[in-house]
Order: sequence, then C-alpha cells, then structure tokens
Amino acid sequence: MLKSLQDTVQEPSGTKSAIRQALMSPAGLRTAWIVVEAEEDVAVYEKFMLRDSTVVKTSEDSSGRKGYANVEIIVDEIKKEEPKAHIMGIRDADYLRYEEGHTVPVNIFLTDRRDLEMMLLEAGSVKRALEARIPEFEDVLDSCFPICRLFGYLRIYNEISNLNVRFHDLLKTNLFWDYKNHALIEDWEKHCIDMFVSLVENRCTYDDVNAFIKTKRLYQENSYDICRGHDVLRLLSLSLIHEHIYSVKNIMTIMIASYSSGDFKTTQLYASIQAWQVKEGVEALVA
Repeated sequence: MLKSLQDTVQEPSGTKSAIRQALMSPAGLRTAWIVVEAEEDVAVYEKFMLRDSTVVKTSEDSSGRKGYANVEIIVDEIKKEEPKAHIMGIRDADYLRYEEGHTVPVNIFLTDRRDLEMMLLEAGSVKRALEARIPEFEDVLDSCFPICRLFGYLRIYNEISNLNVRFHDLLKTNLFWDYKNHALIEDWEKHCIDMFVSLVENRCTYDDVNAFIKTKRLYQENSYDICRGHDVLRLLSLSLIHEHIYSVKNIMTIMIASYSSGDFKTTQLYASIQAWQVKEGVEALVA
C-alpha cells in the first residue's frame, strides 16, 4: 500500500496536489507526511524515518519550484483543507533568529543551524568522515569561515533592511577567489562590501554595514549560524584545488551518507519531530 502512495506522490502535479489525492484514502490519512525544501533534505531525513508509515517529499509546486516558502504553504494549506492529515514541514532556519517579530508557523520545524549543510558540517560523524577522506579538512574549513561569515553578515543586513540584493546572481564568494594562486584575492573584505554597497545603489555605505554588524554583535555569533552552507562548501571545494574530486556535490554526498542517527538525535529538530509525532498519534521516527 505504501508503494502505491509513494508512486502517487511522484506525479508531476506538485507535492500539494499529490498529497491531497493520497489523503482521499484511509492509508493516506494514516501516513505521516513530511515536506522538506529539496532533494538533499529528503536524502538526509528519510534515513531516520519509518518507511512503512512516513513519506518525505520535496516542496515542489505545480511549476516545479521548491523552497522554504513552499514548505510552509503546503503544510498550512493541507492542514486547513484536511485537519485529520498528519503533516509537518522541515525548513532551513536561515536568518529567522535575527528578524524581529518573526514567528515560525505551526507544524514547521527548523534546522538547528543556519541550514542543512551547516547542521551536517557541525556533526561529529560528518567531520570524522570528511577528515578520513581529506586529511587537511579541519584547517581548510576554518580558512573558509572568514569570508563566509562576512557574506552572512551582508545577507542578514540585506534581509532586515529589505535591500533586495540577489546574491545568487550578483554577489558570490567565488568572485573574490584567485584561481591562479588558489586563495582569496587581496583586500577581499573591502572589495566584497564595496560591491554590496554598489549593488544597493548607495542606499547604504561601507560604514553603515560595519555599524550594523557591530550593533547586532554578529561577530559574537557562531559561524554555523552565520555562514550559508552553500557558500562554505563552494569555498571548501575551491580551497581543496582538485574540484573534480572535491566538488560540492561529492562533498555533500559524503556528508549525507555519514550523518549519523546518534548526531541527529542530539538536535532540537529531532526533539521537535518527536513531540509532534506524540501529539499527532503517529510513528514517524525510527526508534
């Protein structure tokens, strides 16, 4: 019966429509539905869920897009349309902790760190696996944090001030990488902030950015809450030089495979899911 449910959810009409269709059956109503942002999230969380009672799906909408907003929308709308549905969502924490007045929707749970990648990188099981493959891993990882922290500060400033800088398209860490010398360019910090100020068309200054960082005491925050995982993995891949071996995809594959149940059980995310399944009267987590 579960196989037929999974086949149904894979139909190309989007996750919400497919879950709604599955909920028309008794088996669908008994199932614990977990909506996550993307495929990497499925690969991680599915390892710790009971396959015969739980289905983990991406947040794909009817146009094929995925993301945290879709996670929240799908869970909220399904629960309103079918209150008996056992549905929850997992999304990256991103920078919610720095947004005043923000509340996390009901049945939505956050990664313990900034995002899935940073939560994995902090885990002992993942660090040991990467150190076994990459002897210099710890030192290289530490060298990636300074610029990734700066990018984190800028992302927080961008969101709180509604400046609408498109980092993915216009401001990326590799723009400050010297591919010939395999290192960051000189004065990368100044160049990075200067580019940010230029992109917001001088709606802020270099001094404004630094004042924001100091006022919010961002220097005191943990790197795993500040750094964006994709930025860290990209710099890590570049720093290890042999990108065909240490590509972001290959590093992520190691991280996903090595992340242990023991490490997952120490997270607040695990505790939240545990409390949710008790409240819902379902079994989702592997004991």
